[in-house]
Amino acid sequence: MKRTWNTLAVALLISGSAMAQQKELFTVIPQFPKERDTVQLVYDARTTVLKDAPAISATLTGFQDFKWMQDQLKFTKTDSLWRATYVLPPNLGLMNLVFQSDSLTDNGGEQTYSYILTANDGRQVSGGMLGWGMLRTPNIVKGVPYVVDTASYKTDEILLMWAKYELQYHPENRFRVLYAAASALKHMNTEESLGKLQKELETLQQIPNLREEDLVEIFRVYKELLQDTVKSSELEAQIRQQFPNGQYVNDQQRLADFKRIQEAKTDDERRNAATTFIDKHPYKESEAAFNDANRISYISAYWIISVYTSMQKDLAAYTKYISQAAPYESLSNVIYRSLDVPYISQKSMGAAEILPYARVVMDRLNYYKDNFQGDKYASLYYINAPLFAKILVDNKLFDEAFVYAAAAQSNASYENADLNDTYVRSLEGQGKDKELLMALEKSYSLNQSSTYMLDLMKSLYVARNKSEKDYNSYLASLKNADKGKELKEKVQKLLIDKEIADFELLDQYGNKVKLSEQKGKVVVLDFWASWCAPCKGAFPGMKLAVEHFKNDPNVAFFFIDTQEKKDMKEYVTNYMKENDYPFTVLLDSDNKVSKASGVGPIPHKMVVGPNGKLRFSEVGYMGSTSELADEIIEMVNVLKAEK
Repeated sequence: MKRTWNTLAVALLISGSAMAQQKELFTVIPQFPKERDTVQLVYDARTTVLKDAPAISATLTGFQDFKWMQDQLKFTKTDSLWRATYVLPPNLGLMNLVFQSDSLTDNGGEQTYSYILTANDGRQVSGGMLGWGMLRTPNIVKGVPYVVDTASYKTDEILLMWAKYELQYHPENRFRVLYAAASALKHMNTEESLGKLQKELETLQQIPNLREEDLVEIFRVYKELLQDTVKSSELEAQIRQQFPNGQYVNDQQRLADFKRIQEAKTDDERRNAATTFIDKHPYKESEAAFNDANRISYISAYWIISVYTSMQKDLAAYTKYISQAAPYESLSNVIYRSLDVPYISQKSMGAAEILPYARVVMDRLNYYKDNFQGDKYASLYYINAPLFAKILVDNKLFDEAFVYAAAAQSNASYENADLNDTYVRSLEGQGKDKELLMALEKSYSLNQSSTYMLDLMKSLYVARNKSEKDYNSYLASLKNADKGKELKEKVQKLLIDKEIADFELLDQYGNKVKLSEQKGKVVVLDFWASWCAPCKGAFPGMKLAVEHFKNDPNVAFFFIDTQEKKDMKEYVTNYMKENDYPFTVLLDSDNKVSKASGVGPIPHKMVVGPNGKLRFSEVGYMGSTSELADEIIEMVNVLKAEK
């Protein structure tokens, strides 16, 4: 016995020494923490690839109660070191960190940034040594995350060594070590290794009063590693007979019930299958590994329930299920499919109608944010806070809206025009005049203002000064010089010099417009469609650009309606009139012009120079009325200056 423990001590010393080489780069304070302790993780990036990183985060991969888990951590720089605090979860035997900043990562190379934890009784935490062996053999053991550098990979003999050390510290883990050890023996694939594996399996089956989880581990080896269909079928029948209400039978039933969702043919069948699945199988974190391995998705079940219950206006059912939605990741799809799509994209639900559904989700998000550790819980709240704020603003619930808008603004810093619009409306509704003016001016300085904000700024200016005198000078004084410089640099980088196919189209009034006849002018072409929300969302910004050059005979704007399924002349004429857009719309009813011009996704804006060459070509719309107008104006001015 003495010799065995001496061997183990040497092995642990080797491992500790290997990790100690990384001590100057990664340390844990205190050095020997216990489970549930709050520890400080310290990273010294000065000699790593992240030495110049402005921000650093880390993916923490842990082996907890013989299951792999991950957490995302944000590090804060103090002096020359990066630090993060972390509460060690119970039964965490091993943790490994991979540090990242943008596209750069530091995984510790051959030594890794890994740490085996100590239990309250002074022993290594159960599973820690096995986890350390498996972490560096993901190519041998199924289900091990690929997070460490390939330079740290070890052989199956090393994996077996750490499996043995795990048993020497924790002999009660014989069955929990089985799959990893069997994977190593099968990977060796020698007569001797396979013989040892078979002998161990036979020995284990002779143990009296085996627990269900023990039999399942033996079954997994026969089915997944040895692919022995006869023996695995015998063991499965034994498990079902001895443990008819056990975890294995429950897992298989859960899998069968989830497949019924996938096999459903109608909306009602799909909704009923999803609600039945959730009713019979409430989410349990302990079942996540099986769910992931078998593609059982609670995320899918919940978004299906959210979509069909909201479409059918069944708020009671929506509340029953979504108020308990788990895991927290499921809420992301619920929000997008049952709130964002019908309210923002399709506009099929009004503000008052969608509010009670939004409240259900807001309450659930707040529950996760307030009761669980980790940035991932708060991040979902902050990402979706702009949507909740807008719904509340549109319901004139300005005090509530401000809470969400302010939370979102703390991350966005006025760099999002849509959020700025919501934030400004909440301040206006609250009567916070000082904060309102500051928000309007800050947004304008960053070129992130909506049409509503621009109109409001002007009306407030006139109210303060009793006239519009010097209003343009006031706006100019607010402009951020750096933003102006960035815009000019961006436009210069976007310059191209290509041929563009000539075309002739009718406008909404029946007039012919031929591109080649516009030679000598700067021509702005905006390809759009009636069904394209971003296309129409960009129109207020385009209107500002059109009005800027309305008295310039050498600048022309044409809005080309394309990719439609029917004649849109009547729709286009009415839409422009109803929205007061002074646009000349060209009707590309057969899509020939857009295809000849190389247009795919829309909106797509092109600017043709006085020489008839294509000089700018931009796809998409980022949401800022003022930014779009300034960009188009700058493009036109650049081309006019070339003449």
